[in-house]
Amino acid sequence: MIEIDEGDPENIQPAPLSGREDNDTDVFATASPQQRVALEPRWVQLPASGMLAVEDADGLLRWRDASIVAVLGERNGGKTTLAVEFYERFAKGVYAGFNFAHSLSLLGFEEKTFQSRAVSGAEMPDTPRTSKQDGLKFFHLAVTGETCGRKDLLISERAGEIYRDVRDNPSLANTITEVRKARTVAFILDGERIADPLRRMEALASVRDLARAFTRAGSISIDCEIQIVTTKWDLLIGPDAAVAKGVLEDFERRFIETYMGKFGEISVFHVAARDPTGTVAAGYGMEPLFKSWLAVRPKAKSPGPEMPQLVNEFDRLLMRG
Repeated sequence: MIEIDEGDPENIQPAPLSGREDNDTDVFATASPQQRVALEPRWVQLPASGMLAVEDADGLLRWRDASIVAVLGERNGGKTTLAVEFYERFAKGVYAGFNFAHSLSLLGFEEKTFQSRAVSGAEMPDTPRTSKQDGLKFFHLAVTGETCGRKDLLISERAGEIYRDVRDNPSLANTITEVRKARTVAFILDGERIADPLRRMEALASVRDLARAFTRAGSISIDCEIQIVTTKWDLLIGPDAAVAKGVLEDFERRFIETYMGKFGEISVFHVAARDPTGTVAAGYGMEPLFKSWLAVRPKAKSPGPEMPQLVNEFDRLLMRG
């Protein structure tokens, strides 16, 4: 006879649960429709935060009175770098007396600024080029000031090859939507090309021809501010650049004389969004430019239609109530 040890754990039987049946549960059984609804995760649709398409910009304009800034110039002139550097300034705090308030294109800003940061691993800061296939996009930036409420900016982003096409074929000027809707039109002059004697005159001619094409097409509103923004100003510092700066000053003077009185205001700016060599501070000259984009300017009064000469009684009916 084998003696059974009652203290042996293998011989301990679990006590039956009172009031409950010991039924097997099939863990692989299909859940009921009510259970599936309860278990399904609740997905939340987040708003897009990339570059704004034309339709997105129109939606914003129906909500906010945003100022459109058309940044025009040929490729590699620094158009994109100029726009995203404003975002970088606000990432560090208050800038030009304004605080960052909102942006519908945060991801777009981040994608364009990543290669300029140390975390990218690049030896020199850079900005990815805008493709011609991207079409027209906009950066959105909203700020608030101490003495004013919220102000919204839409900064255009388009490949420089498009503007070169307009320069070569002025009939395309009316197809450039951002110019027709802009409160500010900024023509970008590449400071690197201005500093190069072999490319200087071509760079000046590009801005002159672009301005002429849009003006003759009637694309620029009469209350719009026209700006010449010379980028990469760090390359025009020092005695070696004296000749280039003299040529640039003469061009700016003649440009102002040509268009003064035709538009709301004509102004010039010299900026250096980035300077890896440390010749000038990062963001040099950009603060007054940013303030000008936010400035409220009175709309110019367009001349009314000229009254035709009234020569007969039927014509005089126009003057009778």
